[in-house]
Amino acid sequence: MSIFVYPWPPVGAVGSEWTSDQPVSRLRSGITGRDVMQASQRRRRMATLIVSSLANGRAGAGYCEMLKQLLDGGVHAVRLQSSPINWWLDELDRQSPELNPTLMTWQRPPEAIAWQQDGAPITWVVGGSVLGGTPTTSGPWGYLPVTGLPPGVTVARPGDFIRITSMSDPGIWEIARVMRPATTNGAGAVTLKLDRTPTIAGGRVNMAGQDEGVFRVEGDLPRAVQPVSGDWQYSWTFREIFADEVGGFEERPGTWT
Repeated sequence: MSIFVYPWPPVGAVGSEWTSDQPVSRLRSGITGRDVMQASQRRRRMATLIVSSLANGRAGAGYCEMLKQLLDGGVHAVRLQSSPINWWLDELDRQSPELNPTLMTWQRPPEAIAWQQDGAPITWVVGGSVLGGTPTTSGPWGYLPVTGLPPGVTVARPGDFIRITSMSDPGIWEIARVMRPATTNGAGAVTLKLDRTPTIAGGRVNMAGQDEGVFRVEGDLPRAVQPVSGDWQYSWTFREIFADEVGGFEERPGTWT
């Protein structure tokens, strides 16, 4: 039996964490005394979200209570996207259209308009033409040259996620994580050092990319006591789960619309 996966409700967070956990086992040789450590379970992402009850037009508490009801005591799950490494100082700049090309869709209700030239589809993009070149590998790290960025600015810091999308199919994308600060040269180009080697060459690169996964609540569902006046908060703690260990996922994308 699959479990239901709900989207996160349309409320932001006043505090957040996105990290990973991988338990290890430690063995000691009785003969040599040598320690041997190895992964004992698969790596999982962990997430924390602290929600203002008065967020989104005083809807935060209501959304949290409805999400608790839908999760059925913690049986079901939530699809979450990663929180920024440096929200307060950096993220608004990283979300700039110059760093994040997005697809434009044309529509003549109720149908979308498909643009073509000489029989080939035309893709409309909003923002800059931020493109990744051919990925390379050196040792365990991946490297991706990126062009089309503003010149002479820091566009990524260690721990930031990027999203690379195929030019031929917007449904094909990859996530990678930046390993070192990335500052463009005078021509708006930079080579990103990544935690993995992408397989998409020549794709669009979103510098404010987000990781994502499916999570269950870790421990008890949150409770929050409303004061006589002022704001109050719900603190959510999540642990990633995988489809193969729960019998599959059944997404519920239209929950909050």
